[in-house]
Amino acid sequence: MKRCPTCQRAYADDTLSFCLQDGTLLLSEGEPAPTVSFDPNAPPRERVPSHRSDAQTEVLPNSRSTPTARMPDTAPTIAQPQRPTTHDAYGEARPPKTQNTALVVGLTAIATLILVALAGVGAWLYLRDEKPTTPPQPNQNNSSNLSDRKQKDATPNANASPTAQASPSPVDAEAVREQVTAALNGWTSASRARDLDKHMSFYADTLDTYYKASNVSSSRVRSDRSRAYTLYTTLDIELSDIKITPDPTGQRATATFDKTWTFEGNTKYSSGSVHQKVWLTKINGRWRITGEQDLKVYYVNNTRDL
Repeated sequence: MKRCPTCQRAYADDTLSFCLQDGTLLLSEGEPAPTVSFDPNAPPRERVPSHRSDAQTEVLPNSRSTPTARMPDTAPTIAQPQRPTTHDAYGEARPPKTQNTALVVGLTAIATLILVALAGVGAWLYLRDEKPTTPPQPNQNNSSNLSDRKQKDATPNANASPTAQASPSPVDAEAVREQVTAALNGWTSASRARDLDKHMSFYADTLDTYYKASNVSSSRVRSDRSRAYTLYTTLDIELSDIKITPDPTGQRATATFDKTWTFEGNTKYSSGSVHQKVWLTKINGRWRITGEQDLKVYYVNNTRDL
């Protein structure tokens, strides 16, 4: 039995002299390994072959050991390129941790300030609603204040809201139209009769609108009518297509109509037709004119006789 001193492989074939794995000189079992002299002056040692070249190797058919097969050479190792680590591959793309930390801290601070502000507003609203009212301090004028308060409560308030007062009764629009129509007919009848006083009785003291003027006194209207009654001896006025619209209170109304006239005098003649609008207000139980305006002029014909 022989053994390789390098790889410690054992061989049962005593005829082998060198290791089939690494080519080291085989030693018999129990034979010490040769020592190597490191003396540089020592003479070179001749290598003694373990067998003669003419010796024949005897093959034992019944050998208990199987021939050792030579292992194939190991395939050369291919050097793999070093893979970049996650930190190396994404180190430049990822923002520094310090920036993320600063961002998180900033957002947290802003959210905290918002929550504190909301809590402060809620507390202020709660305390404002829950603030107890201070009861009035008793004094010597309590009795007089109480009597004044009772008197004030008993007195109706002219500025009270409509919801506090009783709801008004519904307006009879048809009755308003009949009353306004009657007032307009009396107004034109007084003009045809050249009755200046009766004609002016259908006007309020001040007109909000008088043709192109505003806030006109009834004295100006009287002056205009008096001049017309002086120039013309015959005044013929007709109203047609009358439309009356009362307001929700039933105290005001507007009327639109077509007015056609023919005025004749000794030296003057006038005729024409206009679409007119009149505003009326119920004053002291009577409908009175508070505005007068021509909306459209159909035609006007004025001539002077020579």
